[in-house]
Order: sequence, then C-alpha cells, then structure tokens
Amino acid sequence: MGKFTGKKCRLISMFWLTTFIFLVEIVVGYVTNSMALVADSFHMLSDVAALVIAFLSVKMSPKKWSKNTFGWARAEVLGALVNAVFLVALCFSITVEACKRFIELEEIHDPQLILIVGVIGLVVNVIGLFLFHEHGSAHGHSHGGGGKKHTHLSQLAPIEDNIHGSKMQVSNRRHSSHMHSSSSHMNMRGVFLHVLADALGSVIVIISAAVVWLTDWEYRFYMDPALSILLVILILNSVWPLLQESALILLQTVPTHIQVDAIQKSLLEKVDGVLAVHEFHVWQLAGDRIIASAHIKCHNLSEYMKIAEKVKEFFHNEGIHSTTIQPEFTEVFLY
Repeated sequence: MGKFTGKKCRLISMFWLTTFIFLVEIVVGYVTNSMALVADSFHMLSDVAALVIAFLSVKMSPKKWSKNTFGWARAEVLGALVNAVFLVALCFSITVEACKRFIELEEIHDPQLILIVGVIGLVVNVIGLFLFHEHGSAHGHSHGGGGKKHTHLSQLAPIEDNIHGSKMQVSNRRHSSHMHSSSSHMNMRGVFLHVLADALGSVIVIISAAVVWLTDWEYRFYMDPALSILLVILILNSVWPLLQESALILLQTVPTHIQVDAIQKSLLEKVDGVLAVHEFHVWQLAGDRIIASAHIKCHNLSEYMKIAEKVKEFFHNEGIHSTTIQPEFTEVFLY
C-alpha cells in the first residue's frame, strides 16, 4: 500500500477488515441460525459498498473527464441510492423472517461462537472509529441546513455567470481544491457514521448471544428475532434519510434549505435594476454544490453590466455558487 497514503490507506484498510467480518458473520449466522448476526452481516456488506464509494470519490474527484463535464460528482449519490435500496430490501426480508420465528421458535446453535464473532466485529468497528474519529467529530457543520453553513461555503466555492454564451468566472484552483476537500470530508464523515452504526449492531449481537448462552430464561430464544428487529430499526433509521436525500438529488428537486419564491422576491428588493426574474431553476449536483439558472429582466445591456456583479454576489450569499444568467432587455421591444 505504498502508493496509498492518508485517507486512501485508511479506507483500504477498513475495506479489507469489514469484508472479512462480513464473510465470517454471514457464514456463522446461517450455521448457528442467528438472525441478529445475519442482519449485522448485511449491514457490514452495506459498509463495504460505502467504503468502495468513498474510496472512488477520494481517488477520482480531483480528475477531469472530457465526457463528464461535472466529473463523477453524482457517482456517490447513485451509489448511495443503490446501497440504500439494497438495505431496505434486506431489512424487509429480515423482518419477515424474524416475525416467522416469533410464531415458530427456532433454537440458536453454538451461542459461544456467535459471541466470539460479535466481539471480533466490535473490535474491528472500534478500530474503524479510531481511524475515522477526526472526521466524525470535525466538520459536522457541513450537514446543517442553516444559513451559517452556506455563508461559510460561499467563501470556498466558485461562481459562474454566463451572458449570452460569454462566461464571467470568479474561481481559481484554490477554490476548486477547497471544494474537493469539503466533499472529501463529508465522504469520510459518512464512513465514520456507518462504522458507528455497525458497532451498535455488534453490541446487539453480543447481547443476544450472551442471553442465550448464560441464562436459562424460558424466553431467551425470542431475544434473537426481537433484537434482529431492533437492528432493522437502527439500520432503517440511518438508511431512510440517505435513500430520501439521494433520490431527491437525482430527481433534481430544489434543496430543502433553498426557498425559490423567497430568493426571487429578495433579489428584486435588494438589487436595483432587476425588473423581473423567471425561469428560475435550482438543483443540487452533489453534497453542497448547488447550481441554478435564471432569466433576469432589466432595461438594457449597459444596465445589466452594472448589476451583474451584484446578482452574482447575491446568489453567492444564498449558497448558490454556480449560476447561469440569461439577461432580457425591455428596451429591445421599443424599436
């Protein structure tokens, strides 16, 4: 791993550890008849996918692609959607099987082995928490929806303004590197949250195995399906927002923190010379990269040239850092 350093090295290390635990858990889970262990193994599998997506994002984000003008910005979103749909389907399957076991009780074989595997899984997840701890505790503001977040990001991201095919761009390499850095930190924080959820899953497996092994409670075999359903709830709690967010991004809906009507009204009030705003479209490319296009009506070209910088700055302060403006002039119709 000499050519991989820093984030890439940590992601690769965690990938192999997580893949190993997934294989061990799914085999032992089916052999011992433990639904909780099987559920945790599928959660581990989702983490393997998340680690692959994070690694590819870190590796490919700095590169430019002639056929993809935005690069692979949406690859992470697509991967997250596929991962989330896969997990939701598995959660449904596990829930059905757990309900079936409430009706037809099945014994758990070799709870000691389940306990050992659960402890190993917990150790691996604790290692993962140490590997990605700095990304879990830092940069938490990136996921907020308040104005403060967008003010901070507005200092990092580029602004683009197109006037009838001629581009006025206010960006540089430093801005671009900051943008990749911000996106990268979000990816790594996502990995941290995945690993944290898995650590909770391992704790559930350990509790289930310990109750079956160390007690003579008559309902001890109900613990496995009951805790399996609890684990499904924990998985869905983290997966559902991911599924919803990734689907909305791919559908190019307006980001939740952007109020289109309020922005249009504010633009008319704050920028003198703007007579009307229409065909205003806003969508989220990925992460914090918000893109917009709008038709702005003003008196003439010279008037627009005076207010162009103000318009760009206005959108910039609203957290929209890549804006294409189509100016329209009222004086054209006087001839």
